[in-house]
Amino acid sequence: MINKIRIFAAGTALVTALAVGGVPALAATGQDTAIAISAVEPNIDYAIEGISQPWGLASAPDGSMVIVGSESNQISKWQNGKLTAITSQTTAGYLDGATSSSSFDHPTYSIVNSKGAIYVSDTDNHVIRKIVNDKVYTAAGNGKEGHKDGQFGDGQFGDVQFNAPTGLAVDGDDNIYVADSLNNVIRKITPDGVTSTFAGVVSEAGGYKDGSAAEAIFNEPMGLVFDEKGGLYVADSGNHLIRYIHNGKVTTVAGKATAVDTLTGYMAGGYTNGLSSTARFNRPRGLAYADGVLLIADSLNNRIRALQANGKVITIAGNSAPGNKLGVPAEAQFNQPSSLLFTAGKLYISDTLNNSVKVLDIIPKSLQPVVTKEDLIVGTELLPASKDTQVWLDGKLLKFSAAQKPYQSGDKTYLPVRELFQAWGADVKWNTAAREVHVAKGDWKLVLKANAKRTVVLEKGTVYVDVSYLEDAASFVIAHDEEYNAVIIYSGS
Repeated sequence: MINKIRIFAAGTALVTALAVGGVPALAATGQDTAIAISAVEPNIDYAIEGISQPWGLASAPDGSMVIVGSESNQISKWQNGKLTAITSQTTAGYLDGATSSSSFDHPTYSIVNSKGAIYVSDTDNHVIRKIVNDKVYTAAGNGKEGHKDGQFGDGQFGDVQFNAPTGLAVDGDDNIYVADSLNNVIRKITPDGVTSTFAGVVSEAGGYKDGSAAEAIFNEPMGLVFDEKGGLYVADSGNHLIRYIHNGKVTTVAGKATAVDTLTGYMAGGYTNGLSSTARFNRPRGLAYADGVLLIADSLNNRIRALQANGKVITIAGNSAPGNKLGVPAEAQFNQPSSLLFTAGKLYISDTLNNSVKVLDIIPKSLQPVVTKEDLIVGTELLPASKDTQVWLDGKLLKFSAAQKPYQSGDKTYLPVRELFQAWGADVKWNTAAREVHVAKGDWKLVLKANAKRTVVLEKGTVYVDVSYLEDAASFVIAHDEEYNAVIIYSGS
């Protein structure tokens, strides 16, 4: 089985059709397009520009942010809007000593302990480095790739070995946890320098197995983050899954395991939102945790995702196509985001191949999903095409009576208003005097009346609405898959 880490892997991306969805406070229409009133969305913006392939982002006790520039082999600090270098050398190498002369080789992640000591996974040197008082030390590892636990002290490196270490996390006792990516395990380094295997079975190939920490199997784990219970989330990158280590057990908390490709040694990556057990990721890397919500840098999907407390996975920013675009989350573009940091109401994103750190104001418990037409098509297990149009509403296939089935006329597809909106849980009433339909759900309201433009029609006592018009009138996101003769609707509720 071939299984070799690639920090920057090329991913096949689909072009995204953009649409912003959500239930408006009020939508009403007669003959004209509806007007939707909604809250202003926060924007993706630059926090820092001009960092050569940023990876790790870590918060320090003094309020600063530590940033790892992987391509520049440099560690920097960002505070009060100013970026300053912690280490000076940019040429790849392996040298301890003063921060002005020490060198790294494609470092990736960082973490800061309670005393302000900075730990860096020096990935291509296969060691964990430590920066204290303007000096760089080797905290664990001997510079040779491999796997061996042990202890060092008094300047003696001993026999400790890693193989391409990446993600880092720190617990309340200042123990450092390391995603030892090509050994496919999670390691632990005590403040005294004792290194041990915390979870996983050491192997070159990796694999997938839940169970006890000693028997569980990972495939190129990367991002790590603790929750308030002391559980450790792991971005199991090669398996495209999110794993969780708690009380000595490893479980899969998000993502759908698939068959392993015997040629590449990896499961198949994908992209699906919804229930955590059926969600799909493509090389998840960076993780952040806040208020019961796990935030995920889904690198090869070029998106930022969230695993919510209700067990559902949503997209909160980005599109499948790589790019570099600021603005509203639904239209923003990233290029292999690799690390996340949430602090003071802001989510910082290392947009690695765009050489920048971006920022988004969020309230974790109130996150709203970004839903595009591509999301709907990719995330719905459509039935084989038939003469009858299949209609999906918020992930459920709708069943229509024989007297009120969807139908097509020319290039338009019409849906029966009453059965559609009643399936959504709305109250539907016919106003005989005005000959119009009134639809209401909570504060949401919609009025539909047959018109000469045939966006709404009355056929044999049934009111139908054109799908294209419904998208504007109701502010729904609607995708039409002609190959499967399917209409997929997302209402936002």
